[in-house]
Amino acid sequence: MNTRGAIVFGFNEYAKEIAMQTASEYAPFVVFVMDEAEKAAAEAKGFETEMFDLGEEWHSIEERFDPARLIVFCALKNDAENVFLTISLRSIFEHLPIIALAQDNESASKLKSAGANKVMATQQITAGIIAEMLEKPTVRGVLHDILYENSPLKIVQLAVPEGSFLVGKHLYDIDWGSEYDVLVLAIVDQELSTTFSFTSKGHNHHIDAEDLLIVVGYEDKIAALSETMGVRG
Repeated sequence: MNTRGAIVFGFNEYAKEIAMQTASEYAPFVVFVMDEAEKAAAEAKGFETEMFDLGEEWHSIEERFDPARLIVFCALKNDAENVFLTISLRSIFEHLPIIALAQDNESASKLKSAGANKVMATQQITAGIIAEMLEKPTVRGVLHDILYENSPLKIVQLAVPEGSFLVGKHLYDIDWGSEYDVLVLAIVDQELSTTFSFTSKGHNHHIDAEDLLIVVGYEDKIAALSETMGVRG
């Protein structure tokens, strides 16, 4: 078990999956919630909880955790609340690793300005992807570097559009590293299943339109791949 403690703020879909897959790695581990419904839901899953509000001065954190050995996930439902929470935490804890979730890129930019070390846009990555990657040892090290070490790498999901040059090819027909400087972690075959097939399993998947590629890379490299694929917007 990691000797660091962890806090997850919130218990929505994304926060729940993060909590369920990371709680065993940290001690102490507490879910901080703002309402009784989330408190009951978190406790029903066996998590220790603590109520808080956005006006906190965070003495409770200093009393229960060693701030020098703590990681927090800001995963509240409302992006504005996540921004306020991040600002509040950063004003007290200069070196605290803060991982925040945002609903869109605009909010992600605000969270970075507020002091988050890493921001994950939920429009780019689903709770299921977070959960499955966290429980896969083969990719956990990569994910750890992306989340905790202030890495410039990003994880996104790209839907293969109709007419893309990828349609009809096999996953390993393409040298993703040499040609596009990205790593494909997993693929979802939308026709056959909604589960993830991790590339570490070695399956040479046949790529169809609407399949989802889960990609790790630098933002400019992912943008270039997305453009080449014909992804709009």
